[in-house]
Amino acid sequence: VNSGGTKLSYSDLLLSIATAQWKDKDAREVIHKFVDSVNSIDPGFNINKDLVLKSCLVLADLDVKFKVDNFSSENMQVIESQWDSISAAINISFQLIASFGFDSKTLTAYNAVIPIAYFLKKNGIGEEVLHSNQHQQNRANIKEWLIRALLRKVFGGTPDNLYPTYRKIIAENLGTFPLEELINKYKGSNKSLSFDEDTVDNLLNTQYGSAFAYMVLSLLYPLNHNYKFHQDHMHPKKFFTHKALKKMGYDDVKVEDYMSRFNSLGNLQLIQETQNLEKNATPLVEWLSNTISGSELSNYKQLHYIPLENDLSMDGFLEFYEERRKMLKAKLMQLLKVEKNQLVEVETEPYEEELN
Repeated sequence: VNSGGTKLSYSDLLLSIATAQWKDKDAREVIHKFVDSVNSIDPGFNINKDLVLKSCLVLADLDVKFKVDNFSSENMQVIESQWDSISAAINISFQLIASFGFDSKTLTAYNAVIPIAYFLKKNGIGEEVLHSNQHQQNRANIKEWLIRALLRKVFGGTPDNLYPTYRKIIAENLGTFPLEELINKYKGSNKSLSFDEDTVDNLLNTQYGSAFAYMVLSLLYPLNHNYKFHQDHMHPKKFFTHKALKKMGYDDVKVEDYMSRFNSLGNLQLIQETQNLEKNATPLVEWLSNTISGSELSNYKQLHYIPLENDLSMDGFLEFYEERRKMLKAKLMQLLKVEKNQLVEVETEPYEEELN
């Protein structure tokens, strides 16, 4: 019918059906305004109407499949009557993950936000989840679950088969986000939230600038979410060029050893935006000695997993990198509750960007 005009997507068709059947609101106008309002949440997201329509089906406890039959007059009345609570839950979910430091680049699967919104709506939790001490455990559980889900890529592709199970588990465990129950439910499956030692080793090879590097670092750091944090090379990247390393007197073998390591997690940290701008390309040992002193230095090294015995010079970089990598691995094994040589089904492909 519309072949001569603007190309319409399947979600345009569904949105048109919703528009025709909502009685008190203009669905098209309401949903488009809502998309814009969510995308304006600092530091910026990129959701679309497809995500909103899918969220409506999930949060209204309807069949989650994206098909015309599920946008019936009866279902549209249910969604319209619940729109205020649905939209509030989605909006607060994005505010929450923004407080974790996620944005349009680091949130690699937008569908992963839907179970968070369902949890908030099912429990009648509003903006208090963002700051109330009462919800400190919920914030911690949601953040860990989200990072696990994104790192294991369980919401890639079409995750429709996940939503009914997630709804059931959330409904059976009201009050607290059911992190452990979800981990246990999917152990050994291709949607597992668990990790093994090989996967942790693979995570440690993640490169600077990737969404996955940010996720792993945010697990390792107790962030104050009132500040913006940047990924930062501890030993500045400007020193890691073949020309610069040769000038320092290193032979070809050592140059390649340095070049193969400097850009991965063993040399990365999260620091506040203002600190990162101040640090710029200052050598690590110089920046620490000029910025932090006394007992604060020991605390800083502990917070950033800096080997205490290393002199932090470029000459000691390889020892610094290997020792810090061991420290990061031990902490990740603890945080992710990984037993040595524990076997779970693992993706063998490297952790690269996978924006959905």
